Amino acid sequence: MCFDRLADEETLEASLSALLAAEWRCAVRNGAMAAAMVLVVLLVQGAPVWVVGVSVTGALALGTALHQAVLLAGAGVLRARARWQESRRGTST
Repeated sequence: MCFDRLADEETLEASLSALLAAEWRCAVRNGAMAAAMVLVVLLVQGAPVWVVGVSVTGALALGTALHQAVLLAGAGVLRARARWQESRRGTST
């Protein structure tokens, strides 16, 4: 999961593309869960098939992208924090 990846010390050294690749399955799974929720709601509401199809596809894509965006933001914050702590250690001695 995304949180486990961010809690791992290797996150600071890994490239961003490696982080995204490692979390790809979790991101798609989150997107699929969002798509499933949209599907159920729209089917219960009696939406036209084309609306259901477009909405489910959009939910899958946006859910996946959101997961990856949160991962990138978290990694960026962790890296900035590590640099800030390192610079404070360098100036205090």
